[in-house]
Amino acid sequence: MKYIKRLVLLVAISTILSACNSSSALTAPEKLLGIWVVSSIQGKPVITNSKAQLVFTEENKLSGSASCNNISTRYSLQNNTLKIAPIATTRKMCAPSLMKQEAILLQSLSKVKRFEIHKEELSMFNQQGSLQLKAKRI
Repeated sequence: MKYIKRLVLLVAISTILSACNSSSALTAPEKLLGIWVVSSIQGKPVITNSKAQLVFTEENKLSGSASCNNISTRYSLQNNTLKIAPIATTRKMCAPSLMKQEAILLQSLSKVKRFEIHKEELSMFNQQGSLQLKAKRI
């Protein structure tokens, strides 16, 4: 738990420092770094206060919360192409509605192949171009 708090703090500091730069000068990987709160999954809004979030680090690690359980994986980027490795999760049980949302989020995240960032909103798409996830930077 202590490690996660430190990681979140480092990512937040990195995000703040990145924001000081001109956003047009940032590359796609730099734009993706930081903490993103998931706002919708496959076009449907997330459950209020579900805490679904994604944390992208400079070390190509992706962590966060899938709604109930913590997630951990690695990712690679080439321009706006995003490849996410198989995702490890903790195994807590939560309310059935959160568990259902989590299953859909994990399924959607595993399909992501491309992303776009517009006005601090992250959109993630599958190979066919269908929107899988939307998230807002915090």
